[in-house]
Formats: sequence, structure tokens, C-alpha cells
Amino acid sequence: MSSGGVIAGGVSGGAGAAAAFNPWAVGIGAAVNIGMGLWGASKASDAQDRAEEAKIKAIKAQHQHDLNVWDFKKQAMQASRMEAVDAILMKATNEGKLRAYKDVSAQEQYDYALRIRDQQQAGNEAAFKRSEDIYKDTTHLNFLAAKTAMDSEIVKLEESKDEQAFDRQESYLDMLKAEGQLRARGASGRSASKAVQATVADYGRQMAMLNASSDSMDRNTHGVLDEIIRDKTSADLTAWASKMLDPGVLPMPIKPRPIPVASFMLPRALQDYDFGPMPVEGAMPAGGVGSDMAWATALTSMGTSLAGSINTYVQSQN
Repeated sequence: MSSGGVIAGGVSGGAGAAAAFNPWAVGIGAAVNIGMGLWGASKASDAQDRAEEAKIKAIKAQHQHDLNVWDFKKQAMQASRMEAVDAILMKATNEGKLRAYKDVSAQEQYDYALRIRDQQQAGNEAAFKRSEDIYKDTTHLNFLAAKTAMDSEIVKLEESKDEQAFDRQESYLDMLKAEGQLRARGASGRSASKAVQATVADYGRQMAMLNASSDSMDRNTHGVLDEIIRDKTSADLTAWASKMLDPGVLPMPIKPRPIPVASFMLPRALQDYDFGPMPVEGAMPAGGVGSDMAWATALTSMGTSLAGSINTYVQSQN
């Protein structure tokens, strides 16, 4: 009884263990695990693919943005250079206009100064010529006045001498007449001689007076003539002192020199190295890498689950 009980107990224990382990349940569980793993792997792969696509789009967008920025900077540098060139050319043009204006203005000022100088020169020469003419006319008038005065004095002297000559002749005739009257009276002797001598002496006195008067008139005339000459000389000196000095030649105004042409240097032409290197698109992973990794993870998980189920089954059979 005891051994049968043991056998029966052992049989009943084995039957309970066999009833507790169901291979179909194990297979269904493994299949469910595999299916869930495959579904999860598919979802993970899709999510990874979307992330990779988003990353690639972001890289391409960033690369395009970098290209646009690089192109805009290149255009800005070219525009800045052209603006600088235009500004320099405009400055050169304005400099040329200003230089031409200054040249014309300087030439006009020179022409104006030259006309003033020529007018002053002509005025000075005309004034000098007028002064010379006045001096010549004054000295000529002085000469005429002196000549007239001297001629007048000489005429006076000659008239006085003619009058003295007439007086001499009249005195001589009076003497002869008186002597003739004495002779006509028949006077003789000493008294007659004395009367004749008195008549001759009176005639001598008259001649002496006439000679003295003539000498005085000569001296007076010479003094007057000398005074006339001195007056003429003084008048000539006064006219000479009043005469204008020779103005000479006025200096010419300084002729303007042309304004030097300014030099302008344009900025150098831009080269490729001025723009820097073009942006390079970032390194991108090959398509499907994320998906393959997701599937590899899922298959590894499913393999582990299946291996675990099989191991459980084998252990249950032993």
C-alpha cells in the first residue's frame, strides 16, 4: 500500500505538472511577443526614419541658408565696392568742375587786374605827358615873358640913348649957336674968349651929365635884365619842381597758374578669396541606417524572447 501510494502519488504529481505546462500557450506567448516586437520595431524604424529625414531637411535648409548668406555677403561686398567707386568717380567729377571754376575765376581776376593795371599805366603816362606839356608851356611862357621884359628894357635903353643923342646934338647946336652969336657981335679979346670958354664948359658939363645918365641907364638896364633872367630861372625851377616824375612801367599782375589735377585711386577689384570659401553641406548619414538599427534591435529582442520560451519548454520536458 505504501509503495502503491507512492507510485500513485508520483503519477498524480507528474500528471499535474504535465497539465500545468501547455506547449500551445508557450507558442502563442512567443508568437505574441514576436508580433509585438515586430510591431514595435516597425514603429521605431518609422520614427527613426522620420527623424533622419527631418535631420537631413534641416541640414539641407541650413546649407541653403548658408549659401544665401554667403551670396548676400558677396553681393553686399560688390555693392559696397561699386558704391565706393561711384563715390570716388563723383568726387573726381566734382573736383574737375571745381578746378575748372577756379581756373575761370582766376583768369577773370587776372584779366580784371590787368585792365586796372593798363588803365593806371595809361593814366600815369597821360599825366606825365600832360606834366611835360605844362612844363614846356610854362618854360616857354617864362622865356617869352623874360624876352618881352628884356626887349622892353632894351627899347627903353635905346630910347633913352636916342634921347641923349638928341640932347647932345641939341646941346652941341646950342653951343655953336651961342658961339656964333658971340662971334656975330664982334666981340673979341679976353672977354670974348671967356664967353666962348664958358659956353664950351657948359656944353662939357651937359655932355658929362648926359654921359653919366647914359652910364646909369646902362647899369640900371643891365640890373633889370639880370633880374629878369633870375626871375625866369626861378620860374623855370618852380615849373621843374611841379613837373611829374616819369612813372615808368607798372608791374604786370601775376598770371594764374593752372590748378594741378588731383589723382584718385579706385579700390581694387574683388577676388574670389575676398568672399571666402563657399559653405559646404554638412555630412549626412546614409538613408535607412536608423531603420536598420531599429529592426536589428527588435529582432535581437524577439530572438531572446523565443530562445527563452524554447528553453522553458525544454526544461519542462526534463
